[in-house]
Amino acid sequence: MGVLAGLEPKVFFDRFEEISAIPRGSYHEEAISNHLKAFAEERGCTVFQDEYYNLLIKVPASKGYENAAPVLFHGHMDMVLDKEPGVEKDMLKEGVDLYIDGDYIKAKGTTLGADNGVGVAFMMCIIDDKTLPHPPIECCISVQEEVGKKGGTVFDPSNVTGKRLMDFNWHKPDTIFAGCAGDISAYFRIPVTENAPAEDAVFYELAIAGGLGGHSEFDINLERVNALQAFGRILNKIALEMEVSLTDITAGVNRYVIPGSMEAVLAVSKKDAQKAEEIVAAVAAELKNEYKIADPDIAVTFAPAEEKASVFTYEETKKIAKALRLLPCGVQSMSLEIEGLVESSNTLAMMDTEDGKVWILMTIPSAVTSRRYNILQKVYDLAEILGASVDTFADCPEWPYRPDSKLLATAKKAFYDLYGYEAGVEVSHSSLELGLFCKKIPGLECISLGPKAYDVHTPKERLDWTTVQMVWDHIKEILKDMTE
Repeated sequence: MGVLAGLEPKVFFDRFEEISAIPRGSYHEEAISNHLKAFAEERGCTVFQDEYYNLLIKVPASKGYENAAPVLFHGHMDMVLDKEPGVEKDMLKEGVDLYIDGDYIKAKGTTLGADNGVGVAFMMCIIDDKTLPHPPIECCISVQEEVGKKGGTVFDPSNVTGKRLMDFNWHKPDTIFAGCAGDISAYFRIPVTENAPAEDAVFYELAIAGGLGGHSEFDINLERVNALQAFGRILNKIALEMEVSLTDITAGVNRYVIPGSMEAVLAVSKKDAQKAEEIVAAVAAELKNEYKIADPDIAVTFAPAEEKASVFTYEETKKIAKALRLLPCGVQSMSLEIEGLVESSNTLAMMDTEDGKVWILMTIPSAVTSRRYNILQKVYDLAEILGASVDTFADCPEWPYRPDSKLLATAKKAFYDLYGYEAGVEVSHSSLELGLFCKKIPGLECISLGPKAYDVHTPKERLDWTTVQMVWDHIKEILKDMTE
């Protein structure tokens, strides 16, 4: 008996628990890919697995649906790996530890992987169900979605025949996701050198913790603290008053996660130490007041640290502070077509030091291509001023909303037939791989479905198990209606 035994639909939760036991962090999808390949082949499916471990699984039509047009399913097998401070689990080698808390499924001290284990589990259910009426099905399960949509970028569509795609990376069971932004990621790199600290230097660890973080696209409108931006504010304030040298920066877990915490070590002259402590305390109080509603548990600590062998220069430190202060961060524009929809944003997501450069990783989503590139140009302009460099990757087009889509109409009708009221239709600021698939497969129509999930990409991630049945029934009803 598994942890999720007794939950309905049983077929789904059996599969979700099965894959939760398999480590599947981005870049480490071989085990889960091979597991899914064997699962599908044992059930008589044709499976294509590429060198990156992307899968395309072909499921024959059920009786009476042989002449219907194929439908393409999509989800990604990788998950964001993050854990609470003090949790010892090696997530690259161990699966997640599930538990039930009321209406929620959670993982003990780590991310849950509902994003997108939900989609994988739904596809496994469909592959395994011999009684389900459905047209020919083609399941695309991609890799490295969370770190740049690599799977969708390299996916070869030559074996795909479907022109209708159902994705399972949505989080609202009574709405149909019907369009999303595109995005591009960039590394902003500032050259730094290793220098001996001043003879009278004293060292401090500056840490920001307690931020809620969250998904950089779904949660960007919630105005939560970005720990990197807050750190830049504190560091800049110190640098305006005294010489300060920075070293040992650690921040962020993924390019799609708002960083709620960070740590760095800095050095100041012994004579300036008290003043530095006063500055940090003052800015910390400002932040606490500004985020008392959006992020009430943020905390800034400034504690004595062990001496470091090398530090960045004062000028280099100032450049880092200026970059964190001036790089676009947060919501950049709101849609005037869809009320309440974020149109474009940028998230400073991660920061570290490598090969003589401090790098800041950011992701820029926008529903309007020109605005995405305009924000990126600001990043290039600041790099020119500060003597930094910029490298971009994972340029993904938007998935355009098609209100006249026949697939959308089928999904809306199926929902109404089941529940007696209209499903909502949403266009989101999030960026999925579906823009890449629309570009690769001309004429492709897409929708996305899914149960309620909260705080994805964080150790607080939770899946509302009571909403899964609604989505499973909706999927089956859509498939039943796909007779042509």
